[in-house]
Amino acid sequence: MPPKVILVGPMGSGKTTIGQSLASSLGAVFRDTDLVIEEQEVQSIAEIFLDRGEDAFRLLEKEVLRKELLIDDTVLALGGGAPISIDAQAALRSIASPVVYLDVSLATVAPRIGFNRDRPLLLHNPRGQWQTLMEARRPIYQSISNVIIDANDKSENEIVSAILKELAL
Repeated sequence: MPPKVILVGPMGSGKTTIGQSLASSLGAVFRDTDLVIEEQEVQSIAEIFLDRGEDAFRLLEKEVLRKELLIDDTVLALGGGAPISIDAQAALRSIASPVVYLDVSLATVAPRIGFNRDRPLLLHNPRGQWQTLMEARRPIYQSISNVIIDANDKSENEIVSAILKELAL
């Protein structure tokens, strides 16, 4: 049995916070691919990027995603880049779990993540980099999702309620 719900979206969209709350509402276990990678590798995502590079991180991410898609009774949050590869998209389309895309704007994300050095893909020009990533990733998030939730200007409870309503859970 696959996860009950899978959350996708960009960094700062609230996947972890919403996922924890949603899992609690559903009586499920919350899992986050980024946190699984950090525990497995005993390094932060930023350290993995710096020490081994993005390609090595993406390989770890694919491996973790494949394993996590087989664990039932979970709410699974994917790292922002996890669903970008063709393999990941195919895997997400082939399972019965609903995929929920938390859509947010730069204005909503900026205060949440602060565009700090712990976001390796946002070095140098954080706002511009985030916008560029979103232009490339938004169509992918939309194409693999069963439900799109506008997470702008909404509380955690409002977003969780919207997901539960959309999925009739």
